[in-house]
Amino acid sequence: MSAQTLLSGGQKWFSYSGVTFGDVSSPATIPLVLIPNTGLRDSLVSIQPYYGRENNDSGGNVLGIEVKINDVTVIKQQSAVTGVYSMRNTTDFNLFVPRQSKFEIISLNTSGNNVQERGCTVLGYYL
Repeated sequence: MSAQTLLSGGQKWFSYSGVTFGDVSSPATIPLVLIPNTGLRDSLVSIQPYYGRENNDSGGNVLGIEVKINDVTVIKQQSAVTGVYSMRNTTDFNLFVPRQSKFEIISLNTSGNNVQERGCTVLGYYL
C-alpha cells in the first residue's frame, strides 16, 4: 500500500500502489492505497486504476475497485464483462475529498483472479 506524497510545489499530492496481486488464499479485497488523513485542505482527486492480463476470463471473474472516504463507500465498480474488452474497460474517477479525511482504495476480485495483477495511481489537487 502507498501513502500520500506531497509534490514539490505544495499544491498537488500523489499516491500509487504499484503493481500488486494476491495469492490463492487471497481475500476478496486487496488494499491498494490508504491515507489516514488527507491533510488540512480539500482536494480534487483523480484515480486511475489498471489491471493486468486476466488469468481466467470465464465465469465472470473480473477485477473492480472500491473507493472509501471516512469508511463510506463512494465508488464501487466491477465490470460485468470478461475477456479482452474488460481490460480496456477501465474508468478514471474524479471526486472531491474533504480535508482531514481517511481515503482508501481497495481492489475487488473474484475467486478466479486472485493472482491477476492490478493497481492504481492517484493525483490530488489541493483546492
